Amino acid sequence: MKFLSFTFLLFFTLLFSCNTHILKSSTNNELVENEVYSLVHSRELKIFKRFDTPPNFSRNQHNTEFGKWLNNLSLKSHTTPVYTFDGQKKSNPNIYVGVLDLDQPQKNVQFNANAVISLRLEYFYREKKYSELDKLAKISTKPTPYTKFVKGDYSYSKYIEYLQYYLENTNSHTITELLKAIPLKELQIGDVFFQKGSIKSHAVIVMDLAQDEMGNKIYILAQSYYPSQNIQILTNPSNDLISPWYIAKEGVLLTPEWRFLSSDLMRFK
Repeated sequence: MKFLSFTFLLFFTLLFSCNTHILKSSTNNELVENEVYSLVHSRELKIFKRFDTPPNFSRNQHNTEFGKWLNNLSLKSHTTPVYTFDGQKKSNPNIYVGVLDLDQPQKNVQFNANAVISLRLEYFYREKKYSELDKLAKISTKPTPYTKFVKGDYSYSKYIEYLQYYLENTNSHTITELLKAIPLKELQIGDVFFQKGSIKSHAVIVMDLAQDEMGNKIYILAQSYYPSQNIQILTNPSNDLISPWYIAKEGVLLTPEWRFLSSDLMRFK
């Protein structure tokens, strides 16, 4: 009996290490639960500390400045729920495993794809790249540039006022103006999966990335949804074994509240 148990354990270990795609076929609920908990350290308040990488994967250290900033963002306490702009709790708490520790506008403006634009503005503000903020005003809705809007008041409260104003002037077309399509093989932190719909558009943003020796990539995603709400780290509804990580592969990307395609991958210009 001991020999059989050892043989099964050895077989599964080899299966796990040979191909990350094989993770999707596991139906052992007990094992899935153990692996999920081993990857998530709930009390940690940084993305790269709260979420371990699965075996054989290591985090990519070659990030853009925007990617480094995103990956170093703080998370709220693991007991903190997602709130909508009007103070209501998000109704389905099981779809996220972390909430970004960022203020949100008190109007219904940071919803769906607008959230990735919100993060881009936040990055430029925090890094004092005010000229880059001004460049974001070069879109078809022609919002007032940041420095002209704030008139020398660079306080955070004034920035939030501008963020709200800018997002009110954001739509699916202007978001497209700020992005360019890229192939999946070039995936890095800060890239977004953006889908422009006739009624509603949505986007998720890559917050963390890891890779194995064979070049296979996995990544962590964040989103807002409707109505406007805190930006949250998503679970992986298709693969509990490695959640919140997603496997980078061509085809369908199923997130808890949206269905993307790998061809939806884009990067800020």
